[in-house]
Amino acid sequence: MAELQATPWPGIELKGAEQRWASCAGSCDVGLLAGDTLLHTDLAPHNVLISDRAHIIDWAWPTRGASWIDPAVIILRLMEAGHSAEGADTWARAFLASRVSAPTAGVTVFSKVSAEARAEIARNDPQNRKKTWPGTPMTG
Repeated sequence: MAELQATPWPGIELKGAEQRWASCAGSCDVGLLAGDTLLHTDLAPHNVLISDRAHIIDWAWPTRGASWIDPAVIILRLMEAGHSAEGADTWARAFLASRVSAPTAGVTVFSKVSAEARAEIARNDPQNRKKTWPGTPMTG
């Protein structure tokens, strides 16, 4: 993760974070998500292969944006795995420098758009799974 955090956007055409989550933003300022860091945006356990090192796979949603977004995604994944929000955030702050420098207003926007995106996925899930995500009311 630290290596990915240090990887600049390679200059190829990628959707910006402010574009990726604009449809879920409502009145939120998605401009706070903008940046020039290469982001994976779906750092789920099944997207990381471990051998002699970690390999991040399945780049279905590569994005250009603020460096602290992938750490925010990891916090959500840690919470899915049963960690408290405080514990997940403490871990991210200890190991991912961009989480420490993340602006509170930007994190608030990301939290809102992420919750709305996950709620939208749940509402439209053709398999009607009863998956729950932290902080997101799910139906079905």
